[in-house]
Amino acid sequence: MTVKSIFTLVIVALLLAACAGSTPTESVVVTQSSSEPTPYLAPVATTAPIVPAYPAPATPIVPTPTIIPSGFEPQPGDASLTRDQVFLDLANSKILVQEGFPIQASAQLVGNLSDPCHQLRVVITPSDASNRINLEVYSVFDRGEACITVLKSFDATIPLGHFPSGHYSVYVNDQLLGEFDS
Repeated sequence: MTVKSIFTLVIVALLLAACAGSTPTESVVVTQSSSEPTPYLAPVATTAPIVPAYPAPATPIVPTPTIIPSGFEPQPGDASLTRDQVFLDLANSKILVQEGFPIQASAQLVGNLSDPCHQLRVVITPSDASNRINLEVYSVFDRGEACITVLKSFDATIPLGHFPSGHYSVYVNDQLLGEFDS
């Protein structure tokens, strides 16, 4: 036998071995029992309104301000804690604006808490008709917990959200932190 014949026999044997391991499947034969044509099924009409994928050309796209969680929002257990002040350093606090559409703004707040047991809380009031954004900054602590009396500094970045074009003023505890344009 030649090498070519041996190679051909090996290939055929491999193919037969591969087919031998498979199980036969049932075949289904569909026949039409009558000479009548199969009825056409009409599409079912839906009552859902058709929503266009894009706004009409004359409709301006205006993003609405959204508040992004910062991790310093009031927590569910805060009702059982005592509310206290914070010592803000407004001279070193600032507004950070990221370019893009829509504009994204954040407030970088620098200050001190009364002790390490105090936890920072920030409540953001969305911009009003005069584009004023209010931040209420305070701390909470457990009055029954013993804590060392030493100031605890903080440097917290609070996302203010996305804003449509306009001039905005940011107030922290009724003091002007700064202004930005979007």
